[in-house]
Amino acid sequence: MTRKPSTKADSPAPRVIVTYARSLMSLVIAHSLGKRQIEVYGCDDVDLTVMSFSRYVKKTFVHAPLDDPDRFLDDLLAKVKKFKPNDDRPYVLMPVFRETELIAQNRHLFEPHIRVAAPDHSSIARVHPKDHLAATAIALGVPAPYTWTVSSGEEIDAIAPRLPYPVLIKPPDETGGRGIEVCVSQRDLRERTRTYSFDRWKLLLIQEFAPGEDYCLTVLFERGQLKASMAYKNLRKFPPDSGAGIVRETVDDSAFLDVARDLLGPLHWNGIAELDFRWNGSPDYPPQLIEVNPRFWAGLFQSVESGIDFPWLLYQLTVHGHAPTPRQIAIGKRTKIPGLWLLSAVRDVSNSQNRFDRVREAWQLAWKKIENKQIRDAFQILGTSLDTRSGFRETVAALRAIVQDGRSAKNDLFYRDDPFIVLGVMFILASLIRHGKLPPEVKNR
Repeated sequence: MTRKPSTKADSPAPRVIVTYARSLMSLVIAHSLGKRQIEVYGCDDVDLTVMSFSRYVKKTFVHAPLDDPDRFLDDLLAKVKKFKPNDDRPYVLMPVFRETELIAQNRHLFEPHIRVAAPDHSSIARVHPKDHLAATAIALGVPAPYTWTVSSGEEIDAIAPRLPYPVLIKPPDETGGRGIEVCVSQRDLRERTRTYSFDRWKLLLIQEFAPGEDYCLTVLFERGQLKASMAYKNLRKFPPDSGAGIVRETVDDSAFLDVARDLLGPLHWNGIAELDFRWNGSPDYPPQLIEVNPRFWAGLFQSVESGIDFPWLLYQLTVHGHAPTPRQIAIGKRTKIPGLWLLSAVRDVSNSQNRFDRVREAWQLAWKKIENKQIRDAFQILGTSLDTRSGFRETVAALRAIVQDGRSAKNDLFYRDDPFIVLGVMFILASLIRHGKLPPEVKNR
């Protein structure tokens, strides 16, 4: 079904196994490596994935689910052995998402057979889960909001009166902003934590609220030395209050680099990472480190389009022990997730100012009709809501402004030389329709 990149007969192609084949991050990795004549194998615990449709993926296979760690490790190791080349070509396992930490922790199982493209677990354990990062930031003097760690409702009650509201609450190990809430008072804190599952999470983090905007810094370190970096921020999110970036823009990363060096340098970091910051833009106020993800990030397409091909750099670091110096990044570069970007525009119009009350109610009713596949009824409702000239002009003006904002952004999924992977959009939209939320690898910044 797909046409594979050709390789020279006298030079066997390197082989890379890329995990979490369902994700757009893995697709970006496949394009980066596949276009350089590397054999890409994708794997997941589900059969039909985004990587299944890519012409740059030679093979995909299924392994046991991650929520059964022992079975996952045994099964993945068996597959690694099965697909191991019978010659000395480079052979790399490149974890992508939540499996990264488990694979790094069990590197000794894999590395007799394959090279693992992940930081050392001893380094990861200093920044992940989130409570580990809080302790490490204090120890290294890295600017970060102060974080309280509690293990029971009684401990919450004890510190609640002296907290500097507003504060954030978050579980120690979640992705994509899930479980993070803002509490504006003691009462609010107690109400929002009343049903928190300490049996599941053991701990709850309560963190000072840092003013400003969210920024993402993406880096590659080579044995504690920063080799590549770029930063971006989310111009639009979907839903607007949940933190899923659907239109992104590359920004100057210089304000964040000292924090990255001060944190990851002493940890002798060797690999990629993504650091989340809050910053108000003032040179008198240092960016505050919020979180570190010791793996790939949802905005990987943004990084590559801006000139930093992290998958290729990580491959070079893993195989050769060093990464080449990347070219200069393209500040101002924009990318977007198709479908969700336009859906966000519609949602924003329906949730705008009071003068749009009638339009908003109509959109909400029409949305229910669309969900029930009553498309004709939906358009009739929308037409009725725009029966006045002023309402029509205002709505069109709002939509035009939003669409113009994202028009120059390149789509995450639309590769002209790999047309079938547009089917990957179906995975995202199916998750949105079925579960009412985005898949975690899309929400992960």
